[in-house]
Amino acid sequence: MITRRRLLTSSALLAGGALLAGPFTSRRGHAADSYPRRVVIFIEGNGVRPECVLDPLTRQTLESIAGKPIASNRDYGHTEPVITTNAPLAEARSLGALAAQGQELSLVERSALVLGLSATQVGGGHSSNFGALSASKALGGAPSATIDAILAAIPEVRAMTPFDALRVGAATSTTPFNYRSCAFAKGKPAPILIQPAATFSNYFGAVASGVAADSYLQRKRHLEYALEDVDRELKAFSGSSKGHAKLSGYYESIAQMLDRHEQLIAMKGALLAVKPTEPGELDPDPYLTVDPLEALVLQTEIAAAALLAGLTNVAVISIGSGDGYWGNEYPSLAALYPGKAVIGGHDLRHSGSPDALNVLHEVTSIGVGQLARIARALADRPEPGGTMLDNTILLYISDNGEKHHSNAEEWATLLVGGDNLGFKTDGRSVAYPRSGQPNNRQTSNLFNTLLHSVGAPTDDFGHLGAEQTRVAKGPLAELWG
Repeated sequence: MITRRRLLTSSALLAGGALLAGPFTSRRGHAADSYPRRVVIFIEGNGVRPECVLDPLTRQTLESIAGKPIASNRDYGHTEPVITTNAPLAEARSLGALAAQGQELSLVERSALVLGLSATQVGGGHSSNFGALSASKALGGAPSATIDAILAAIPEVRAMTPFDALRVGAATSTTPFNYRSCAFAKGKPAPILIQPAATFSNYFGAVASGVAADSYLQRKRHLEYALEDVDRELKAFSGSSKGHAKLSGYYESIAQMLDRHEQLIAMKGALLAVKPTEPGELDPDPYLTVDPLEALVLQTEIAAAALLAGLTNVAVISIGSGDGYWGNEYPSLAALYPGKAVIGGHDLRHSGSPDALNVLHEVTSIGVGQLARIARALADRPEPGGTMLDNTILLYISDNGEKHHSNAEEWATLLVGGDNLGFKTDGRSVAYPRSGQPNNRQTSNLFNTLLHSVGAPTDDFGHLGAEQTRVAKGPLAELWG
């Protein structure tokens, strides 16, 4: 008989597998003449400051229209979208990773900088939590489905991949999951894995050889035991229909996780071809780091490998997004801190000194550098339509707008790749009029543009509620179409 403890054990297993993989949905292949469709989102906690991504030509263009220096979006003087072609994006403080280095591919001509998007309805402050990726207010309330979950549920995006989405991140935290930025559905947060060793085990444990392999096999055995227990209880169950339905749900979830295990084993060759360094393989072991930026490098390596292997077509990589996770300390940047002494993340953001801002701008630089690593890895892999980068759009965005204590009026965003998805990532910058202007555009427009690009045209994502109205419907014509 299943006891409460055994059911809780089953629930814990679900947290380690089903929640990470999301609701199991039917999968179907692409039509012969269609391209794969992928979306990768980097989300940085507590603001992406426009001054660190603003290239010299775009700044000059906007200041010539405004007739004054641009200190924030409130200084914008334009009333129509301003497109700057051939913008030297890599000359911006935090976009240097887009430039070619040695034999590396230049990503400048495969990128677009977006300025002026607003999302005042989500709150701002320290973090909008789920609001950033749902384009709806979530502070103090239940989350709505975030854009990653919506994209992952589209059959043409999900295709035959084992996982609906990969959600990983880096933060100064001892907890294994971050439940503050992504959500499967209303009231159902989706966990972001913030321990690289657990990420490796979850996605590459099936082909690991060390501790990760043992962890993977142990989890599989626990799932098998749990399935036997639930099956036995179901056969003898004489309770209510509601209780029977609950047990059946447990059974189906566990069975689906075991099915996923078998699917990963069947993908052994593809997994081994891209398998990252695993925990314990090197001495010293990089997986033991306590620096979130070093952990970010590991998480990015695993995410890139997962995309290359076909484990998923949707990825979210969090850099301290969500309340409780943005206040990171960065030991590897100690030399840049005021007085060269690492201080708490909250104090760092309140400092306002040039040194403190330099640390924050460097965090964005490193984050963009990791996005560039994935973009170049995808560009090196041919597939129908050109390369994987042609069929993938990558975004770098904030979780609360432009700064600490944001008013959520400016969401500077970088887009890379996505040629076959229709994105105009050709080295341009697009600056929309400031918040409150008739031609201002919002992050909900950007997310609806993503949905249009993968063949699911809609203007419904990110309803703002009865007290708010969307400034304009439709995708962003300056960036897509």
